[in-house]
Amino acid sequence: MEAANPPARDIRRHLPGLLLLLAAVVAPWFMSGNWINILILSLLFVFLCVAWNIVGGLTGEFCIGHSLFLAAGAYTSTLLYIHLGVSPWIGMFAGGAIAAAIGMFIAWLSFRYALPHLSFALVTIALAMLGYLAISSIDFLGASRGLTLPVRGSAWYYHFRSDLAFYYIILAHAVAAVLLTMWLYRSKAGLYFRTIRDNERAALAIGVPSLRYKMLAMAISAFMTALAGVFYAQFLLYVEPKTFAGLTIVIEIILFTVVGGTGTVWGPVLGPLLLVPLGEVLRAELGGTAPGLHLFVYGLLLIAVIRFMPGGLMAALSKLGALRVRPSSAKEA
Repeated sequence: MEAANPPARDIRRHLPGLLLLLAAVVAPWFMSGNWINILILSLLFVFLCVAWNIVGGLTGEFCIGHSLFLAAGAYTSTLLYIHLGVSPWIGMFAGGAIAAAIGMFIAWLSFRYALPHLSFALVTIALAMLGYLAISSIDFLGASRGLTLPVRGSAWYYHFRSDLAFYYIILAHAVAAVLLTMWLYRSKAGLYFRTIRDNERAALAIGVPSLRYKMLAMAISAFMTALAGVFYAQFLLYVEPKTFAGLTIVIEIILFTVVGGTGTVWGPVLGPLLLVPLGEVLRAELGGTAPGLHLFVYGLLLIAVIRFMPGGLMAALSKLGALRVRPSSAKEA
């Protein structure tokens, strides 16, 4: 009997995720074009939040510079596409490699001399602002006016007739990111990430190469964020500094992840799936009479989560599940 229990327990544990995936696959067939765009944006933020969580959640380093990586992916693939005719499917790896190199350099620069967490946050925000100013000033990058991508009408060049294609592409990105996080949790690297996060001195004492694994976390997170930048650029067919290199998108990524639950697998998924549609609905319905209302609501939700659910929505759901299981466990005992 006991041998049969673990597989059943595994199925029950993964059932919510499988049901969520099934709903995500069939949902667009029952929605209008506007809602499909909202779902695309929601899944894009799922991918971005999962990527940020590798550094901010698993490793415990509060990075505010992910706009650099988003811009690296978007601008690299766009410039290769415009000037050399390189397909974005190829350019995305060039952008990811550049972003990963930038991320590793930032981690090396910040942690080589064991800077505290706050210093790392300040370094990343300073570099992000420098990147924004540089992109806004360089004419080759389109400066503040941005770059418009040419349309060549071919899937090889990341162009599709329907938004459904973009939806399933970003859904595949999000699913792959979640699976990567689940694998990291069970891997040696993931164990080292969490050990560094929980007690870096103890990790160093038992021989964990802290700097190397922080650089690895930044490289993985930056590479994934650059892929999101490529997707977003092709979806909008326009790249400009405010959208791709500004701090607004980084603040939203961090807010959605914190509300969902940092350091968890499903927190970075739950946060954007709830808040992005809420924000888009508020913006569409009340944007004319109350501009910025969605940001006010985001702020209220963040304060409520910090005050009443410090671990985020996933921690609250886990506690609720534990409370439901505890009475039956007590009876069995």
